[in-house]
Amino acid sequence: MTTQSPNERGSLHPANGVWRRLLNRMPRTNGHLLASVTLGVGYLAQVGFQMLYFLVLVRMLGPELFGQFAAASAAIVLVSPLAGLGYAEVALVRVSQRPQDAGLWAANAILATLVLGTLVAFGLTGGYVLCTSGNWLGWHEVLGLALCELVIVRSSGVIARVHQASGNLFLTSLNNGLLSATRAIIAGGVYLCGVRSLGVLIVALLIGLFPLVVAFYILLARRWAPMKISWMRLKQEFRMAVAFSAGLSSQVIYTDLDKLFLARWTSALVVGTYSAGYKILNMAFMPIRAVLEATVAQQYRLGASDPTECIRFTGKLLTANITLAGLISGTLYLLAPYATLLLGAEFEPSVAVLRLGFLLPVIQATHSILANYLTAIGRQSYRTSMQIVTLVVYVIAGFIAIQHFSWTGAIFCSLGCESLLAILLAAGCVYFTEREAISRLYVPNPEVVR
Repeated sequence: MTTQSPNERGSLHPANGVWRRLLNRMPRTNGHLLASVTLGVGYLAQVGFQMLYFLVLVRMLGPELFGQFAAASAAIVLVSPLAGLGYAEVALVRVSQRPQDAGLWAANAILATLVLGTLVAFGLTGGYVLCTSGNWLGWHEVLGLALCELVIVRSSGVIARVHQASGNLFLTSLNNGLLSATRAIIAGGVYLCGVRSLGVLIVALLIGLFPLVVAFYILLARRWAPMKISWMRLKQEFRMAVAFSAGLSSQVIYTDLDKLFLARWTSALVVGTYSAGYKILNMAFMPIRAVLEATVAQQYRLGASDPTECIRFTGKLLTANITLAGLISGTLYLLAPYATLLLGAEFEPSVAVLRLGFLLPVIQATHSILANYLTAIGRQSYRTSMQIVTLVVYVIAGFIAIQHFSWTGAIFCSLGCESLLAILLAAGCVYFTEREAISRLYVPNPEVVR
């Protein structure tokens, strides 16, 4: 009897096998287009369910209580890169390069997420209790939200990353879509039952999402057995994991620290209306993220094997995504006044947030592609350094601007710092690409030396 490698066993899955054969038979450009469409459909479904979940929360909680929820969620997002310490991104890189290591890196990244996510959730809850007054959410609600997001949802994210890196785009989309759908269905069910308690919703989410993620894990384990933990590999990749975690920490801080600044110097009502508008801006970026997620593994592979082709590939991605982001930004600006039809009349200030921040998808699309290119060519340390620089600038600017100009200062700080990051990463891409080209130009010819 012949034994099958993990990669061969994975390809026997019906959806994965059909999809992989279809991609392999297509020209490279059409293959990437199909991959983008596959993830795009999944992300479109994910965006729809996230929007439904968001609207249910808005209607259920109202501006003030939603502001409290948004402040707690922002605090959770700020510490989320510590839940797993960047090992999910390490898994994406390593499995993209060696798909046969999918079981190994899935087990390692999930273990790191479960252990660190739980510790971070309890640590955050303790800090939240010490730093807030009785006007915000209770500690049990914060703990429940933290465990849901930092342990359950992030474990699902690790599984999706492994599927994505190994080329299983159908399962990647299915994983992300089912998680968002389940969360929206649970929230909708609680709302339709007439319950207006955030605590009840959190308990329902924990009970509903946990078995779903366990099912995701069982499916992954069946396809990539054995799922073995390697402490040596965790130790070897620790520096890369910390670099990813530091970069992600910088990114989420200058994305979500504004809500905590607003919570410190304004009211929950202001936090709620600002967060509602900003959430729509974030969800508008999802179609672009679909393209990025569909192509990042190929970008990493080209960076390791063919730098010249990686440059061409990144250039095409940049052109396509900026065009798409421009269309999305224009649509946001034109349709912003109709946001109150979805959110409610009490969220009228959210319209101004959308109008001022409509260019955010274009800026984010630019620096996201450049950041992936730097990682692909082995310059993750520069990427992380520039994200930290942007973070420092944001903290200083936000501390001053948000304190004096409220949500207007917050949105302009976000636009300014996202633009700064794009400029710094673009400068790094040009510098390292030119240096690499010069080094290849002056490599001596072995025949001439002999």
